[in-house]
Amino acid sequence: MARNPRVVGYHSITIAATSGSIITLGSITKTGAMKSFVGVLESGQVRARGDGQAATATAGQLVEIGQTVILSENELENMQFIRTGGTSGVLNGHTFDTEFDVMG
Repeated sequence: MARNPRVVGYHSITIAATSGSIITLGSITKTGAMKSFVGVLESGQVRARGDGQAATATAGQLVEIGQTVILSENELENMQFIRTGGTSGVLNGHTFDTEFDVMG
């Protein structure tokens, strides 16, 4: 079945020294149409954690500058991000009305 994702919004999210989701960090109002997020970390190395615990500067999956971040609908609010050092991360990307299947 062909999918034709529609962009719901563009977001520039600053990831600072307090752990949070892209919804809280980006002051994004989540709508029912938001099913996924695809973006690129453009500055500041960060960590991401999706197990219900807050990410810390030393705990969580490392995301390097230039890496693509793909989040499912559940992860929009549950994946926690935090910067690893003194430079805040900037994650720029779009939300879509379709889930992205990254498992193949």
